[in-house]
Amino acid sequence: MSTDEIRAAVKQSVASIANLDVREIGDDASYKEDLQLDSLTILEIAVDAEYKFQVNLTEDDLASISTVADTVRIVQQYLAAPTVAAA
Repeated sequence: MSTDEIRAAVKQSVASIANLDVREIGDDASYKEDLQLDSLTILEIAVDAEYKFQVNLTEDDLASISTVADTVRIVQQYLAAPTVAAA
Protein backbone atom coordinates (compact mmCIF):
# COMPACT_ATOMS: atom_id res chain seq x y z
CA MET A 1 0.00 0.00 0.00
CA SER A 2 1.45 3.36 -1.02
CA THR A 3 1.94 6.36 1.27
CA ASP A 4 -0.73 8.25 -0.70
CA GLU A 5 -3.22 5.40 -0.23
CA ILE A 6 -2.51 5.25 3.51
CA ARG A 7 -2.79 9.05 3.82
CA ALA A 8 -6.10 9.09 1.92
CA ALA A 9 -7.50 6.30 4.10
CA VAL A 10 -6.40 8.02 7.32
CA LYS A 11 -7.89 11.34 6.21
CA GLN A 12 -11.16 9.61 5.25
CA SER A 13 -11.24 7.95 8.66
CA VAL A 14 -10.61 11.26 10.45
CA ALA A 15 -13.32 12.95 8.38
CA SER A 16 -15.82 10.22 9.13
CA ILE A 17 -15.10 9.95 12.86
CA ALA A 18 -14.83 13.71 13.48
CA ASN A 19 -17.59 14.71 11.06
CA LEU A 20 -15.23 16.93 9.03
CA ASP A 21 -14.82 17.59 5.32
CA VAL A 22 -11.86 15.51 4.13
CA ARG A 23 -10.66 18.50 2.07
CA GLU A 24 -10.19 20.51 5.29
CA ILE A 25 -7.73 17.97 6.72
CA GLY A 26 -4.11 18.80 5.89
CA ASP A 27 -1.28 16.28 5.94
CA ASP A 28 0.28 17.95 8.97
CA ALA A 29 -2.99 18.86 10.67
CA SER A 30 -2.72 18.58 14.44
CA TYR A 31 -5.63 16.62 15.84
CA LYS A 32 -5.91 18.81 18.93
CA GLU A 33 -4.86 22.29 17.76
CA ASP A 34 -5.94 22.36 14.10
CA LEU A 35 -8.91 19.99 14.11
CA GLN A 36 -10.04 20.63 17.71
CA LEU A 37 -10.39 16.91 18.50
CA ASP A 38 -10.41 15.53 22.03
CA SER A 39 -8.36 12.58 23.29
CA LEU A 40 -11.21 10.11 22.94
CA THR A 41 -11.72 11.02 19.28
CA ILE A 42 -7.98 10.69 18.63
CA LEU A 43 -8.04 7.24 20.25
CA GLU A 44 -10.99 6.30 18.04
CA ILE A 45 -8.96 7.34 14.97
CA ALA A 46 -6.04 5.18 16.13
CA VAL A 47 -8.30 2.17 16.75
CA ASP A 48 -9.85 2.63 13.32
CA ALA A 49 -6.35 2.67 11.79
CA GLU A 50 -5.53 -0.58 13.62
CA TYR A 51 -8.66 -2.21 12.24
CA LYS A 52 -8.33 -0.80 8.72
CA PHE A 53 -4.64 -1.66 8.29
CA GLN A 54 -4.59 -4.80 10.48
CA VAL A 55 -1.84 -3.50 12.79
CA ASN A 56 -1.51 -3.45 16.58
CA LEU A 57 -0.33 -0.11 17.92
CA THR A 58 1.55 0.06 21.22
CA GLU A 59 0.88 2.56 23.98
CA ASP A 60 4.03 4.42 22.87
CA ASP A 61 2.63 4.59 19.33
CA LEU A 62 -0.64 5.98 20.62
CA ALA A 63 1.17 8.58 22.71
CA SER A 64 3.16 9.76 19.68
CA ILE A 65 0.17 10.29 17.39
CA SER A 66 -0.76 13.96 17.24
CA THR A 67 -1.09 14.64 13.50
CA VAL A 68 -2.31 12.95 10.33
CA ALA A 69 1.34 12.58 9.27
CA ASP A 70 2.16 10.79 12.56
CA THR A 71 -0.62 8.30 11.94
CA VAL A 72 0.53 7.67 8.38
CA ARG A 73 4.16 7.23 9.49
CA ILE A 74 3.32 4.71 12.21
CA VAL A 75 1.04 2.69 9.92
CA GLN A 76 3.80 2.63 7.29
CA GLN A 77 6.30 1.35 9.84
CA TYR A 78 4.04 -1.57 10.73
CA LEU A 79 3.17 -2.39 7.14
CA ALA A 80 6.85 -2.33 6.14
CA ALA A 81 7.93 -4.56 9.04
CA PRO A 82 8.57 -8.18 8.12
CA THR A 83 5.97 -10.56 9.43
CA VAL A 84 7.08 -13.43 11.61
CA ALA A 85 5.64 -16.80 10.67
CA ALA A 86 4.25 -18.87 13.52
CA ALA A 87 6.27 -22.00 14.18
